[in-house]
Amino acid sequence: MSEFLTFKTLGPGPIYSQISIWLPQLIHEAGLRGESLIEGKTFSGCRIQGPAVIVPISGCHFEACALGASDGDMRNLMFQPLGPAKITGAIAFRDCRFERCDFLGVGYTGSADFIAELRSIDGPGALA
Repeated sequence: MSEFLTFKTLGPGPIYSQISIWLPQLIHEAGLRGESLIEGKTFSGCRIQGPAVIVPISGCHFEACALGASDGDMRNLMFQPLGPAKITGAIAFRDCRFERCDFLGVGYTGSADFIAELRSIDGPGALA
């Protein structure tokens, strides 16, 4: 057995379709390109996996996505920012589209409006 984990490169996108995406790898690859966030990408039918916390900064749309196992309460997937201007350690997304994606082991944080939208979801964590 190898001592190292190896992953197929995800690449710069801008479209990812029908693949599994490990979020730490996605942001690592972005960092290697000199990018500090994930911007202008479309994820369609992807399995998006943590462990990770994501923060949609602006212009992100989730369509028919399963956001994760909330055990009937979406608050189980949320983290509320405590500082006024910065969230450290979360993966930032801007102007991204998620279509029919399944999220596993992912937490969510962001603006008060985004958190309120998540809190309003009933059921198993689907966002239409």
